[in-house]
Amino acid sequence: MNADALLELQLADTAIDQLRYRLGHLPEVLACKETAAELEVWNKRAAALRQQIVDFEAAMEVTEKQTAVLSSQRDRLEKQLKTVISPREAEALMHEIETLSSQRSVLDDAELGAMESVAANEAELDSHSEAHDDLRAKAHAASEVGDAAIAAAEADLAQRCAARDLLRSALEAAVLDRYDSLRSQFGGVGVAKLNGLRCEGCHLDLSRGEVDAIKRAEADEIPECPNCGRLLVR
Repeated sequence: MNADALLELQLADTAIDQLRYRLGHLPEVLACKETAAELEVWNKRAAALRQQIVDFEAAMEVTEKQTAVLSSQRDRLEKQLKTVISPREAEALMHEIETLSSQRSVLDDAELGAMESVAANEAELDSHSEAHDDLRAKAHAASEVGDAAIAAAEADLAQRCAARDLLRSALEAAVLDRYDSLRSQFGGVGVAKLNGLRCEGCHLDLSRGEVDAIKRAEADEIPECPNCGRLLVR
């Protein structure tokens, strides 16, 4: 069993694991996501403003129809008022006319408020739209930079995986099975270097007697760390 080759494989796998993690956390990718999020916020706000304008215009249309009905009713009552003789009947008609006028005033205020809201939303939408082209250009540029960074990282990853596969091809199947099992068990690090008294896998010191026993092991044997169980390369 080639201990140095096994340790080299572990280092290669660790580098690959780190690179795969970095792929999802590249600054260029994070910047791309940030600008894409900004554009999404812009699109949602623009859509909301447009919908509010539609809703206010629809409300204005309803109010105008209601106002027309009230105006027609009031005109009819005012004409009728000119023909009545009875004071009591005239008083009743005047009360109805005042009620209709009051309702018409409420509708006028509501229509005016809707008109003002439409104008405010249109002004905000116009102001909001001024930044649209710049924001889209920023998002597009960030996307291109992010794609280039991902492509470069993926090319590096492919190269490292190819080199790793060559290392694996030089090792026996039984050794690889044990190595893969330990990597799975210990979070990706199944082989560690013995550095003095310390296992670089668990970063705990071994006793002098344990280190001496490891050093006396056969050359083709790779002992386990008595603390963590990882394979130790002398």
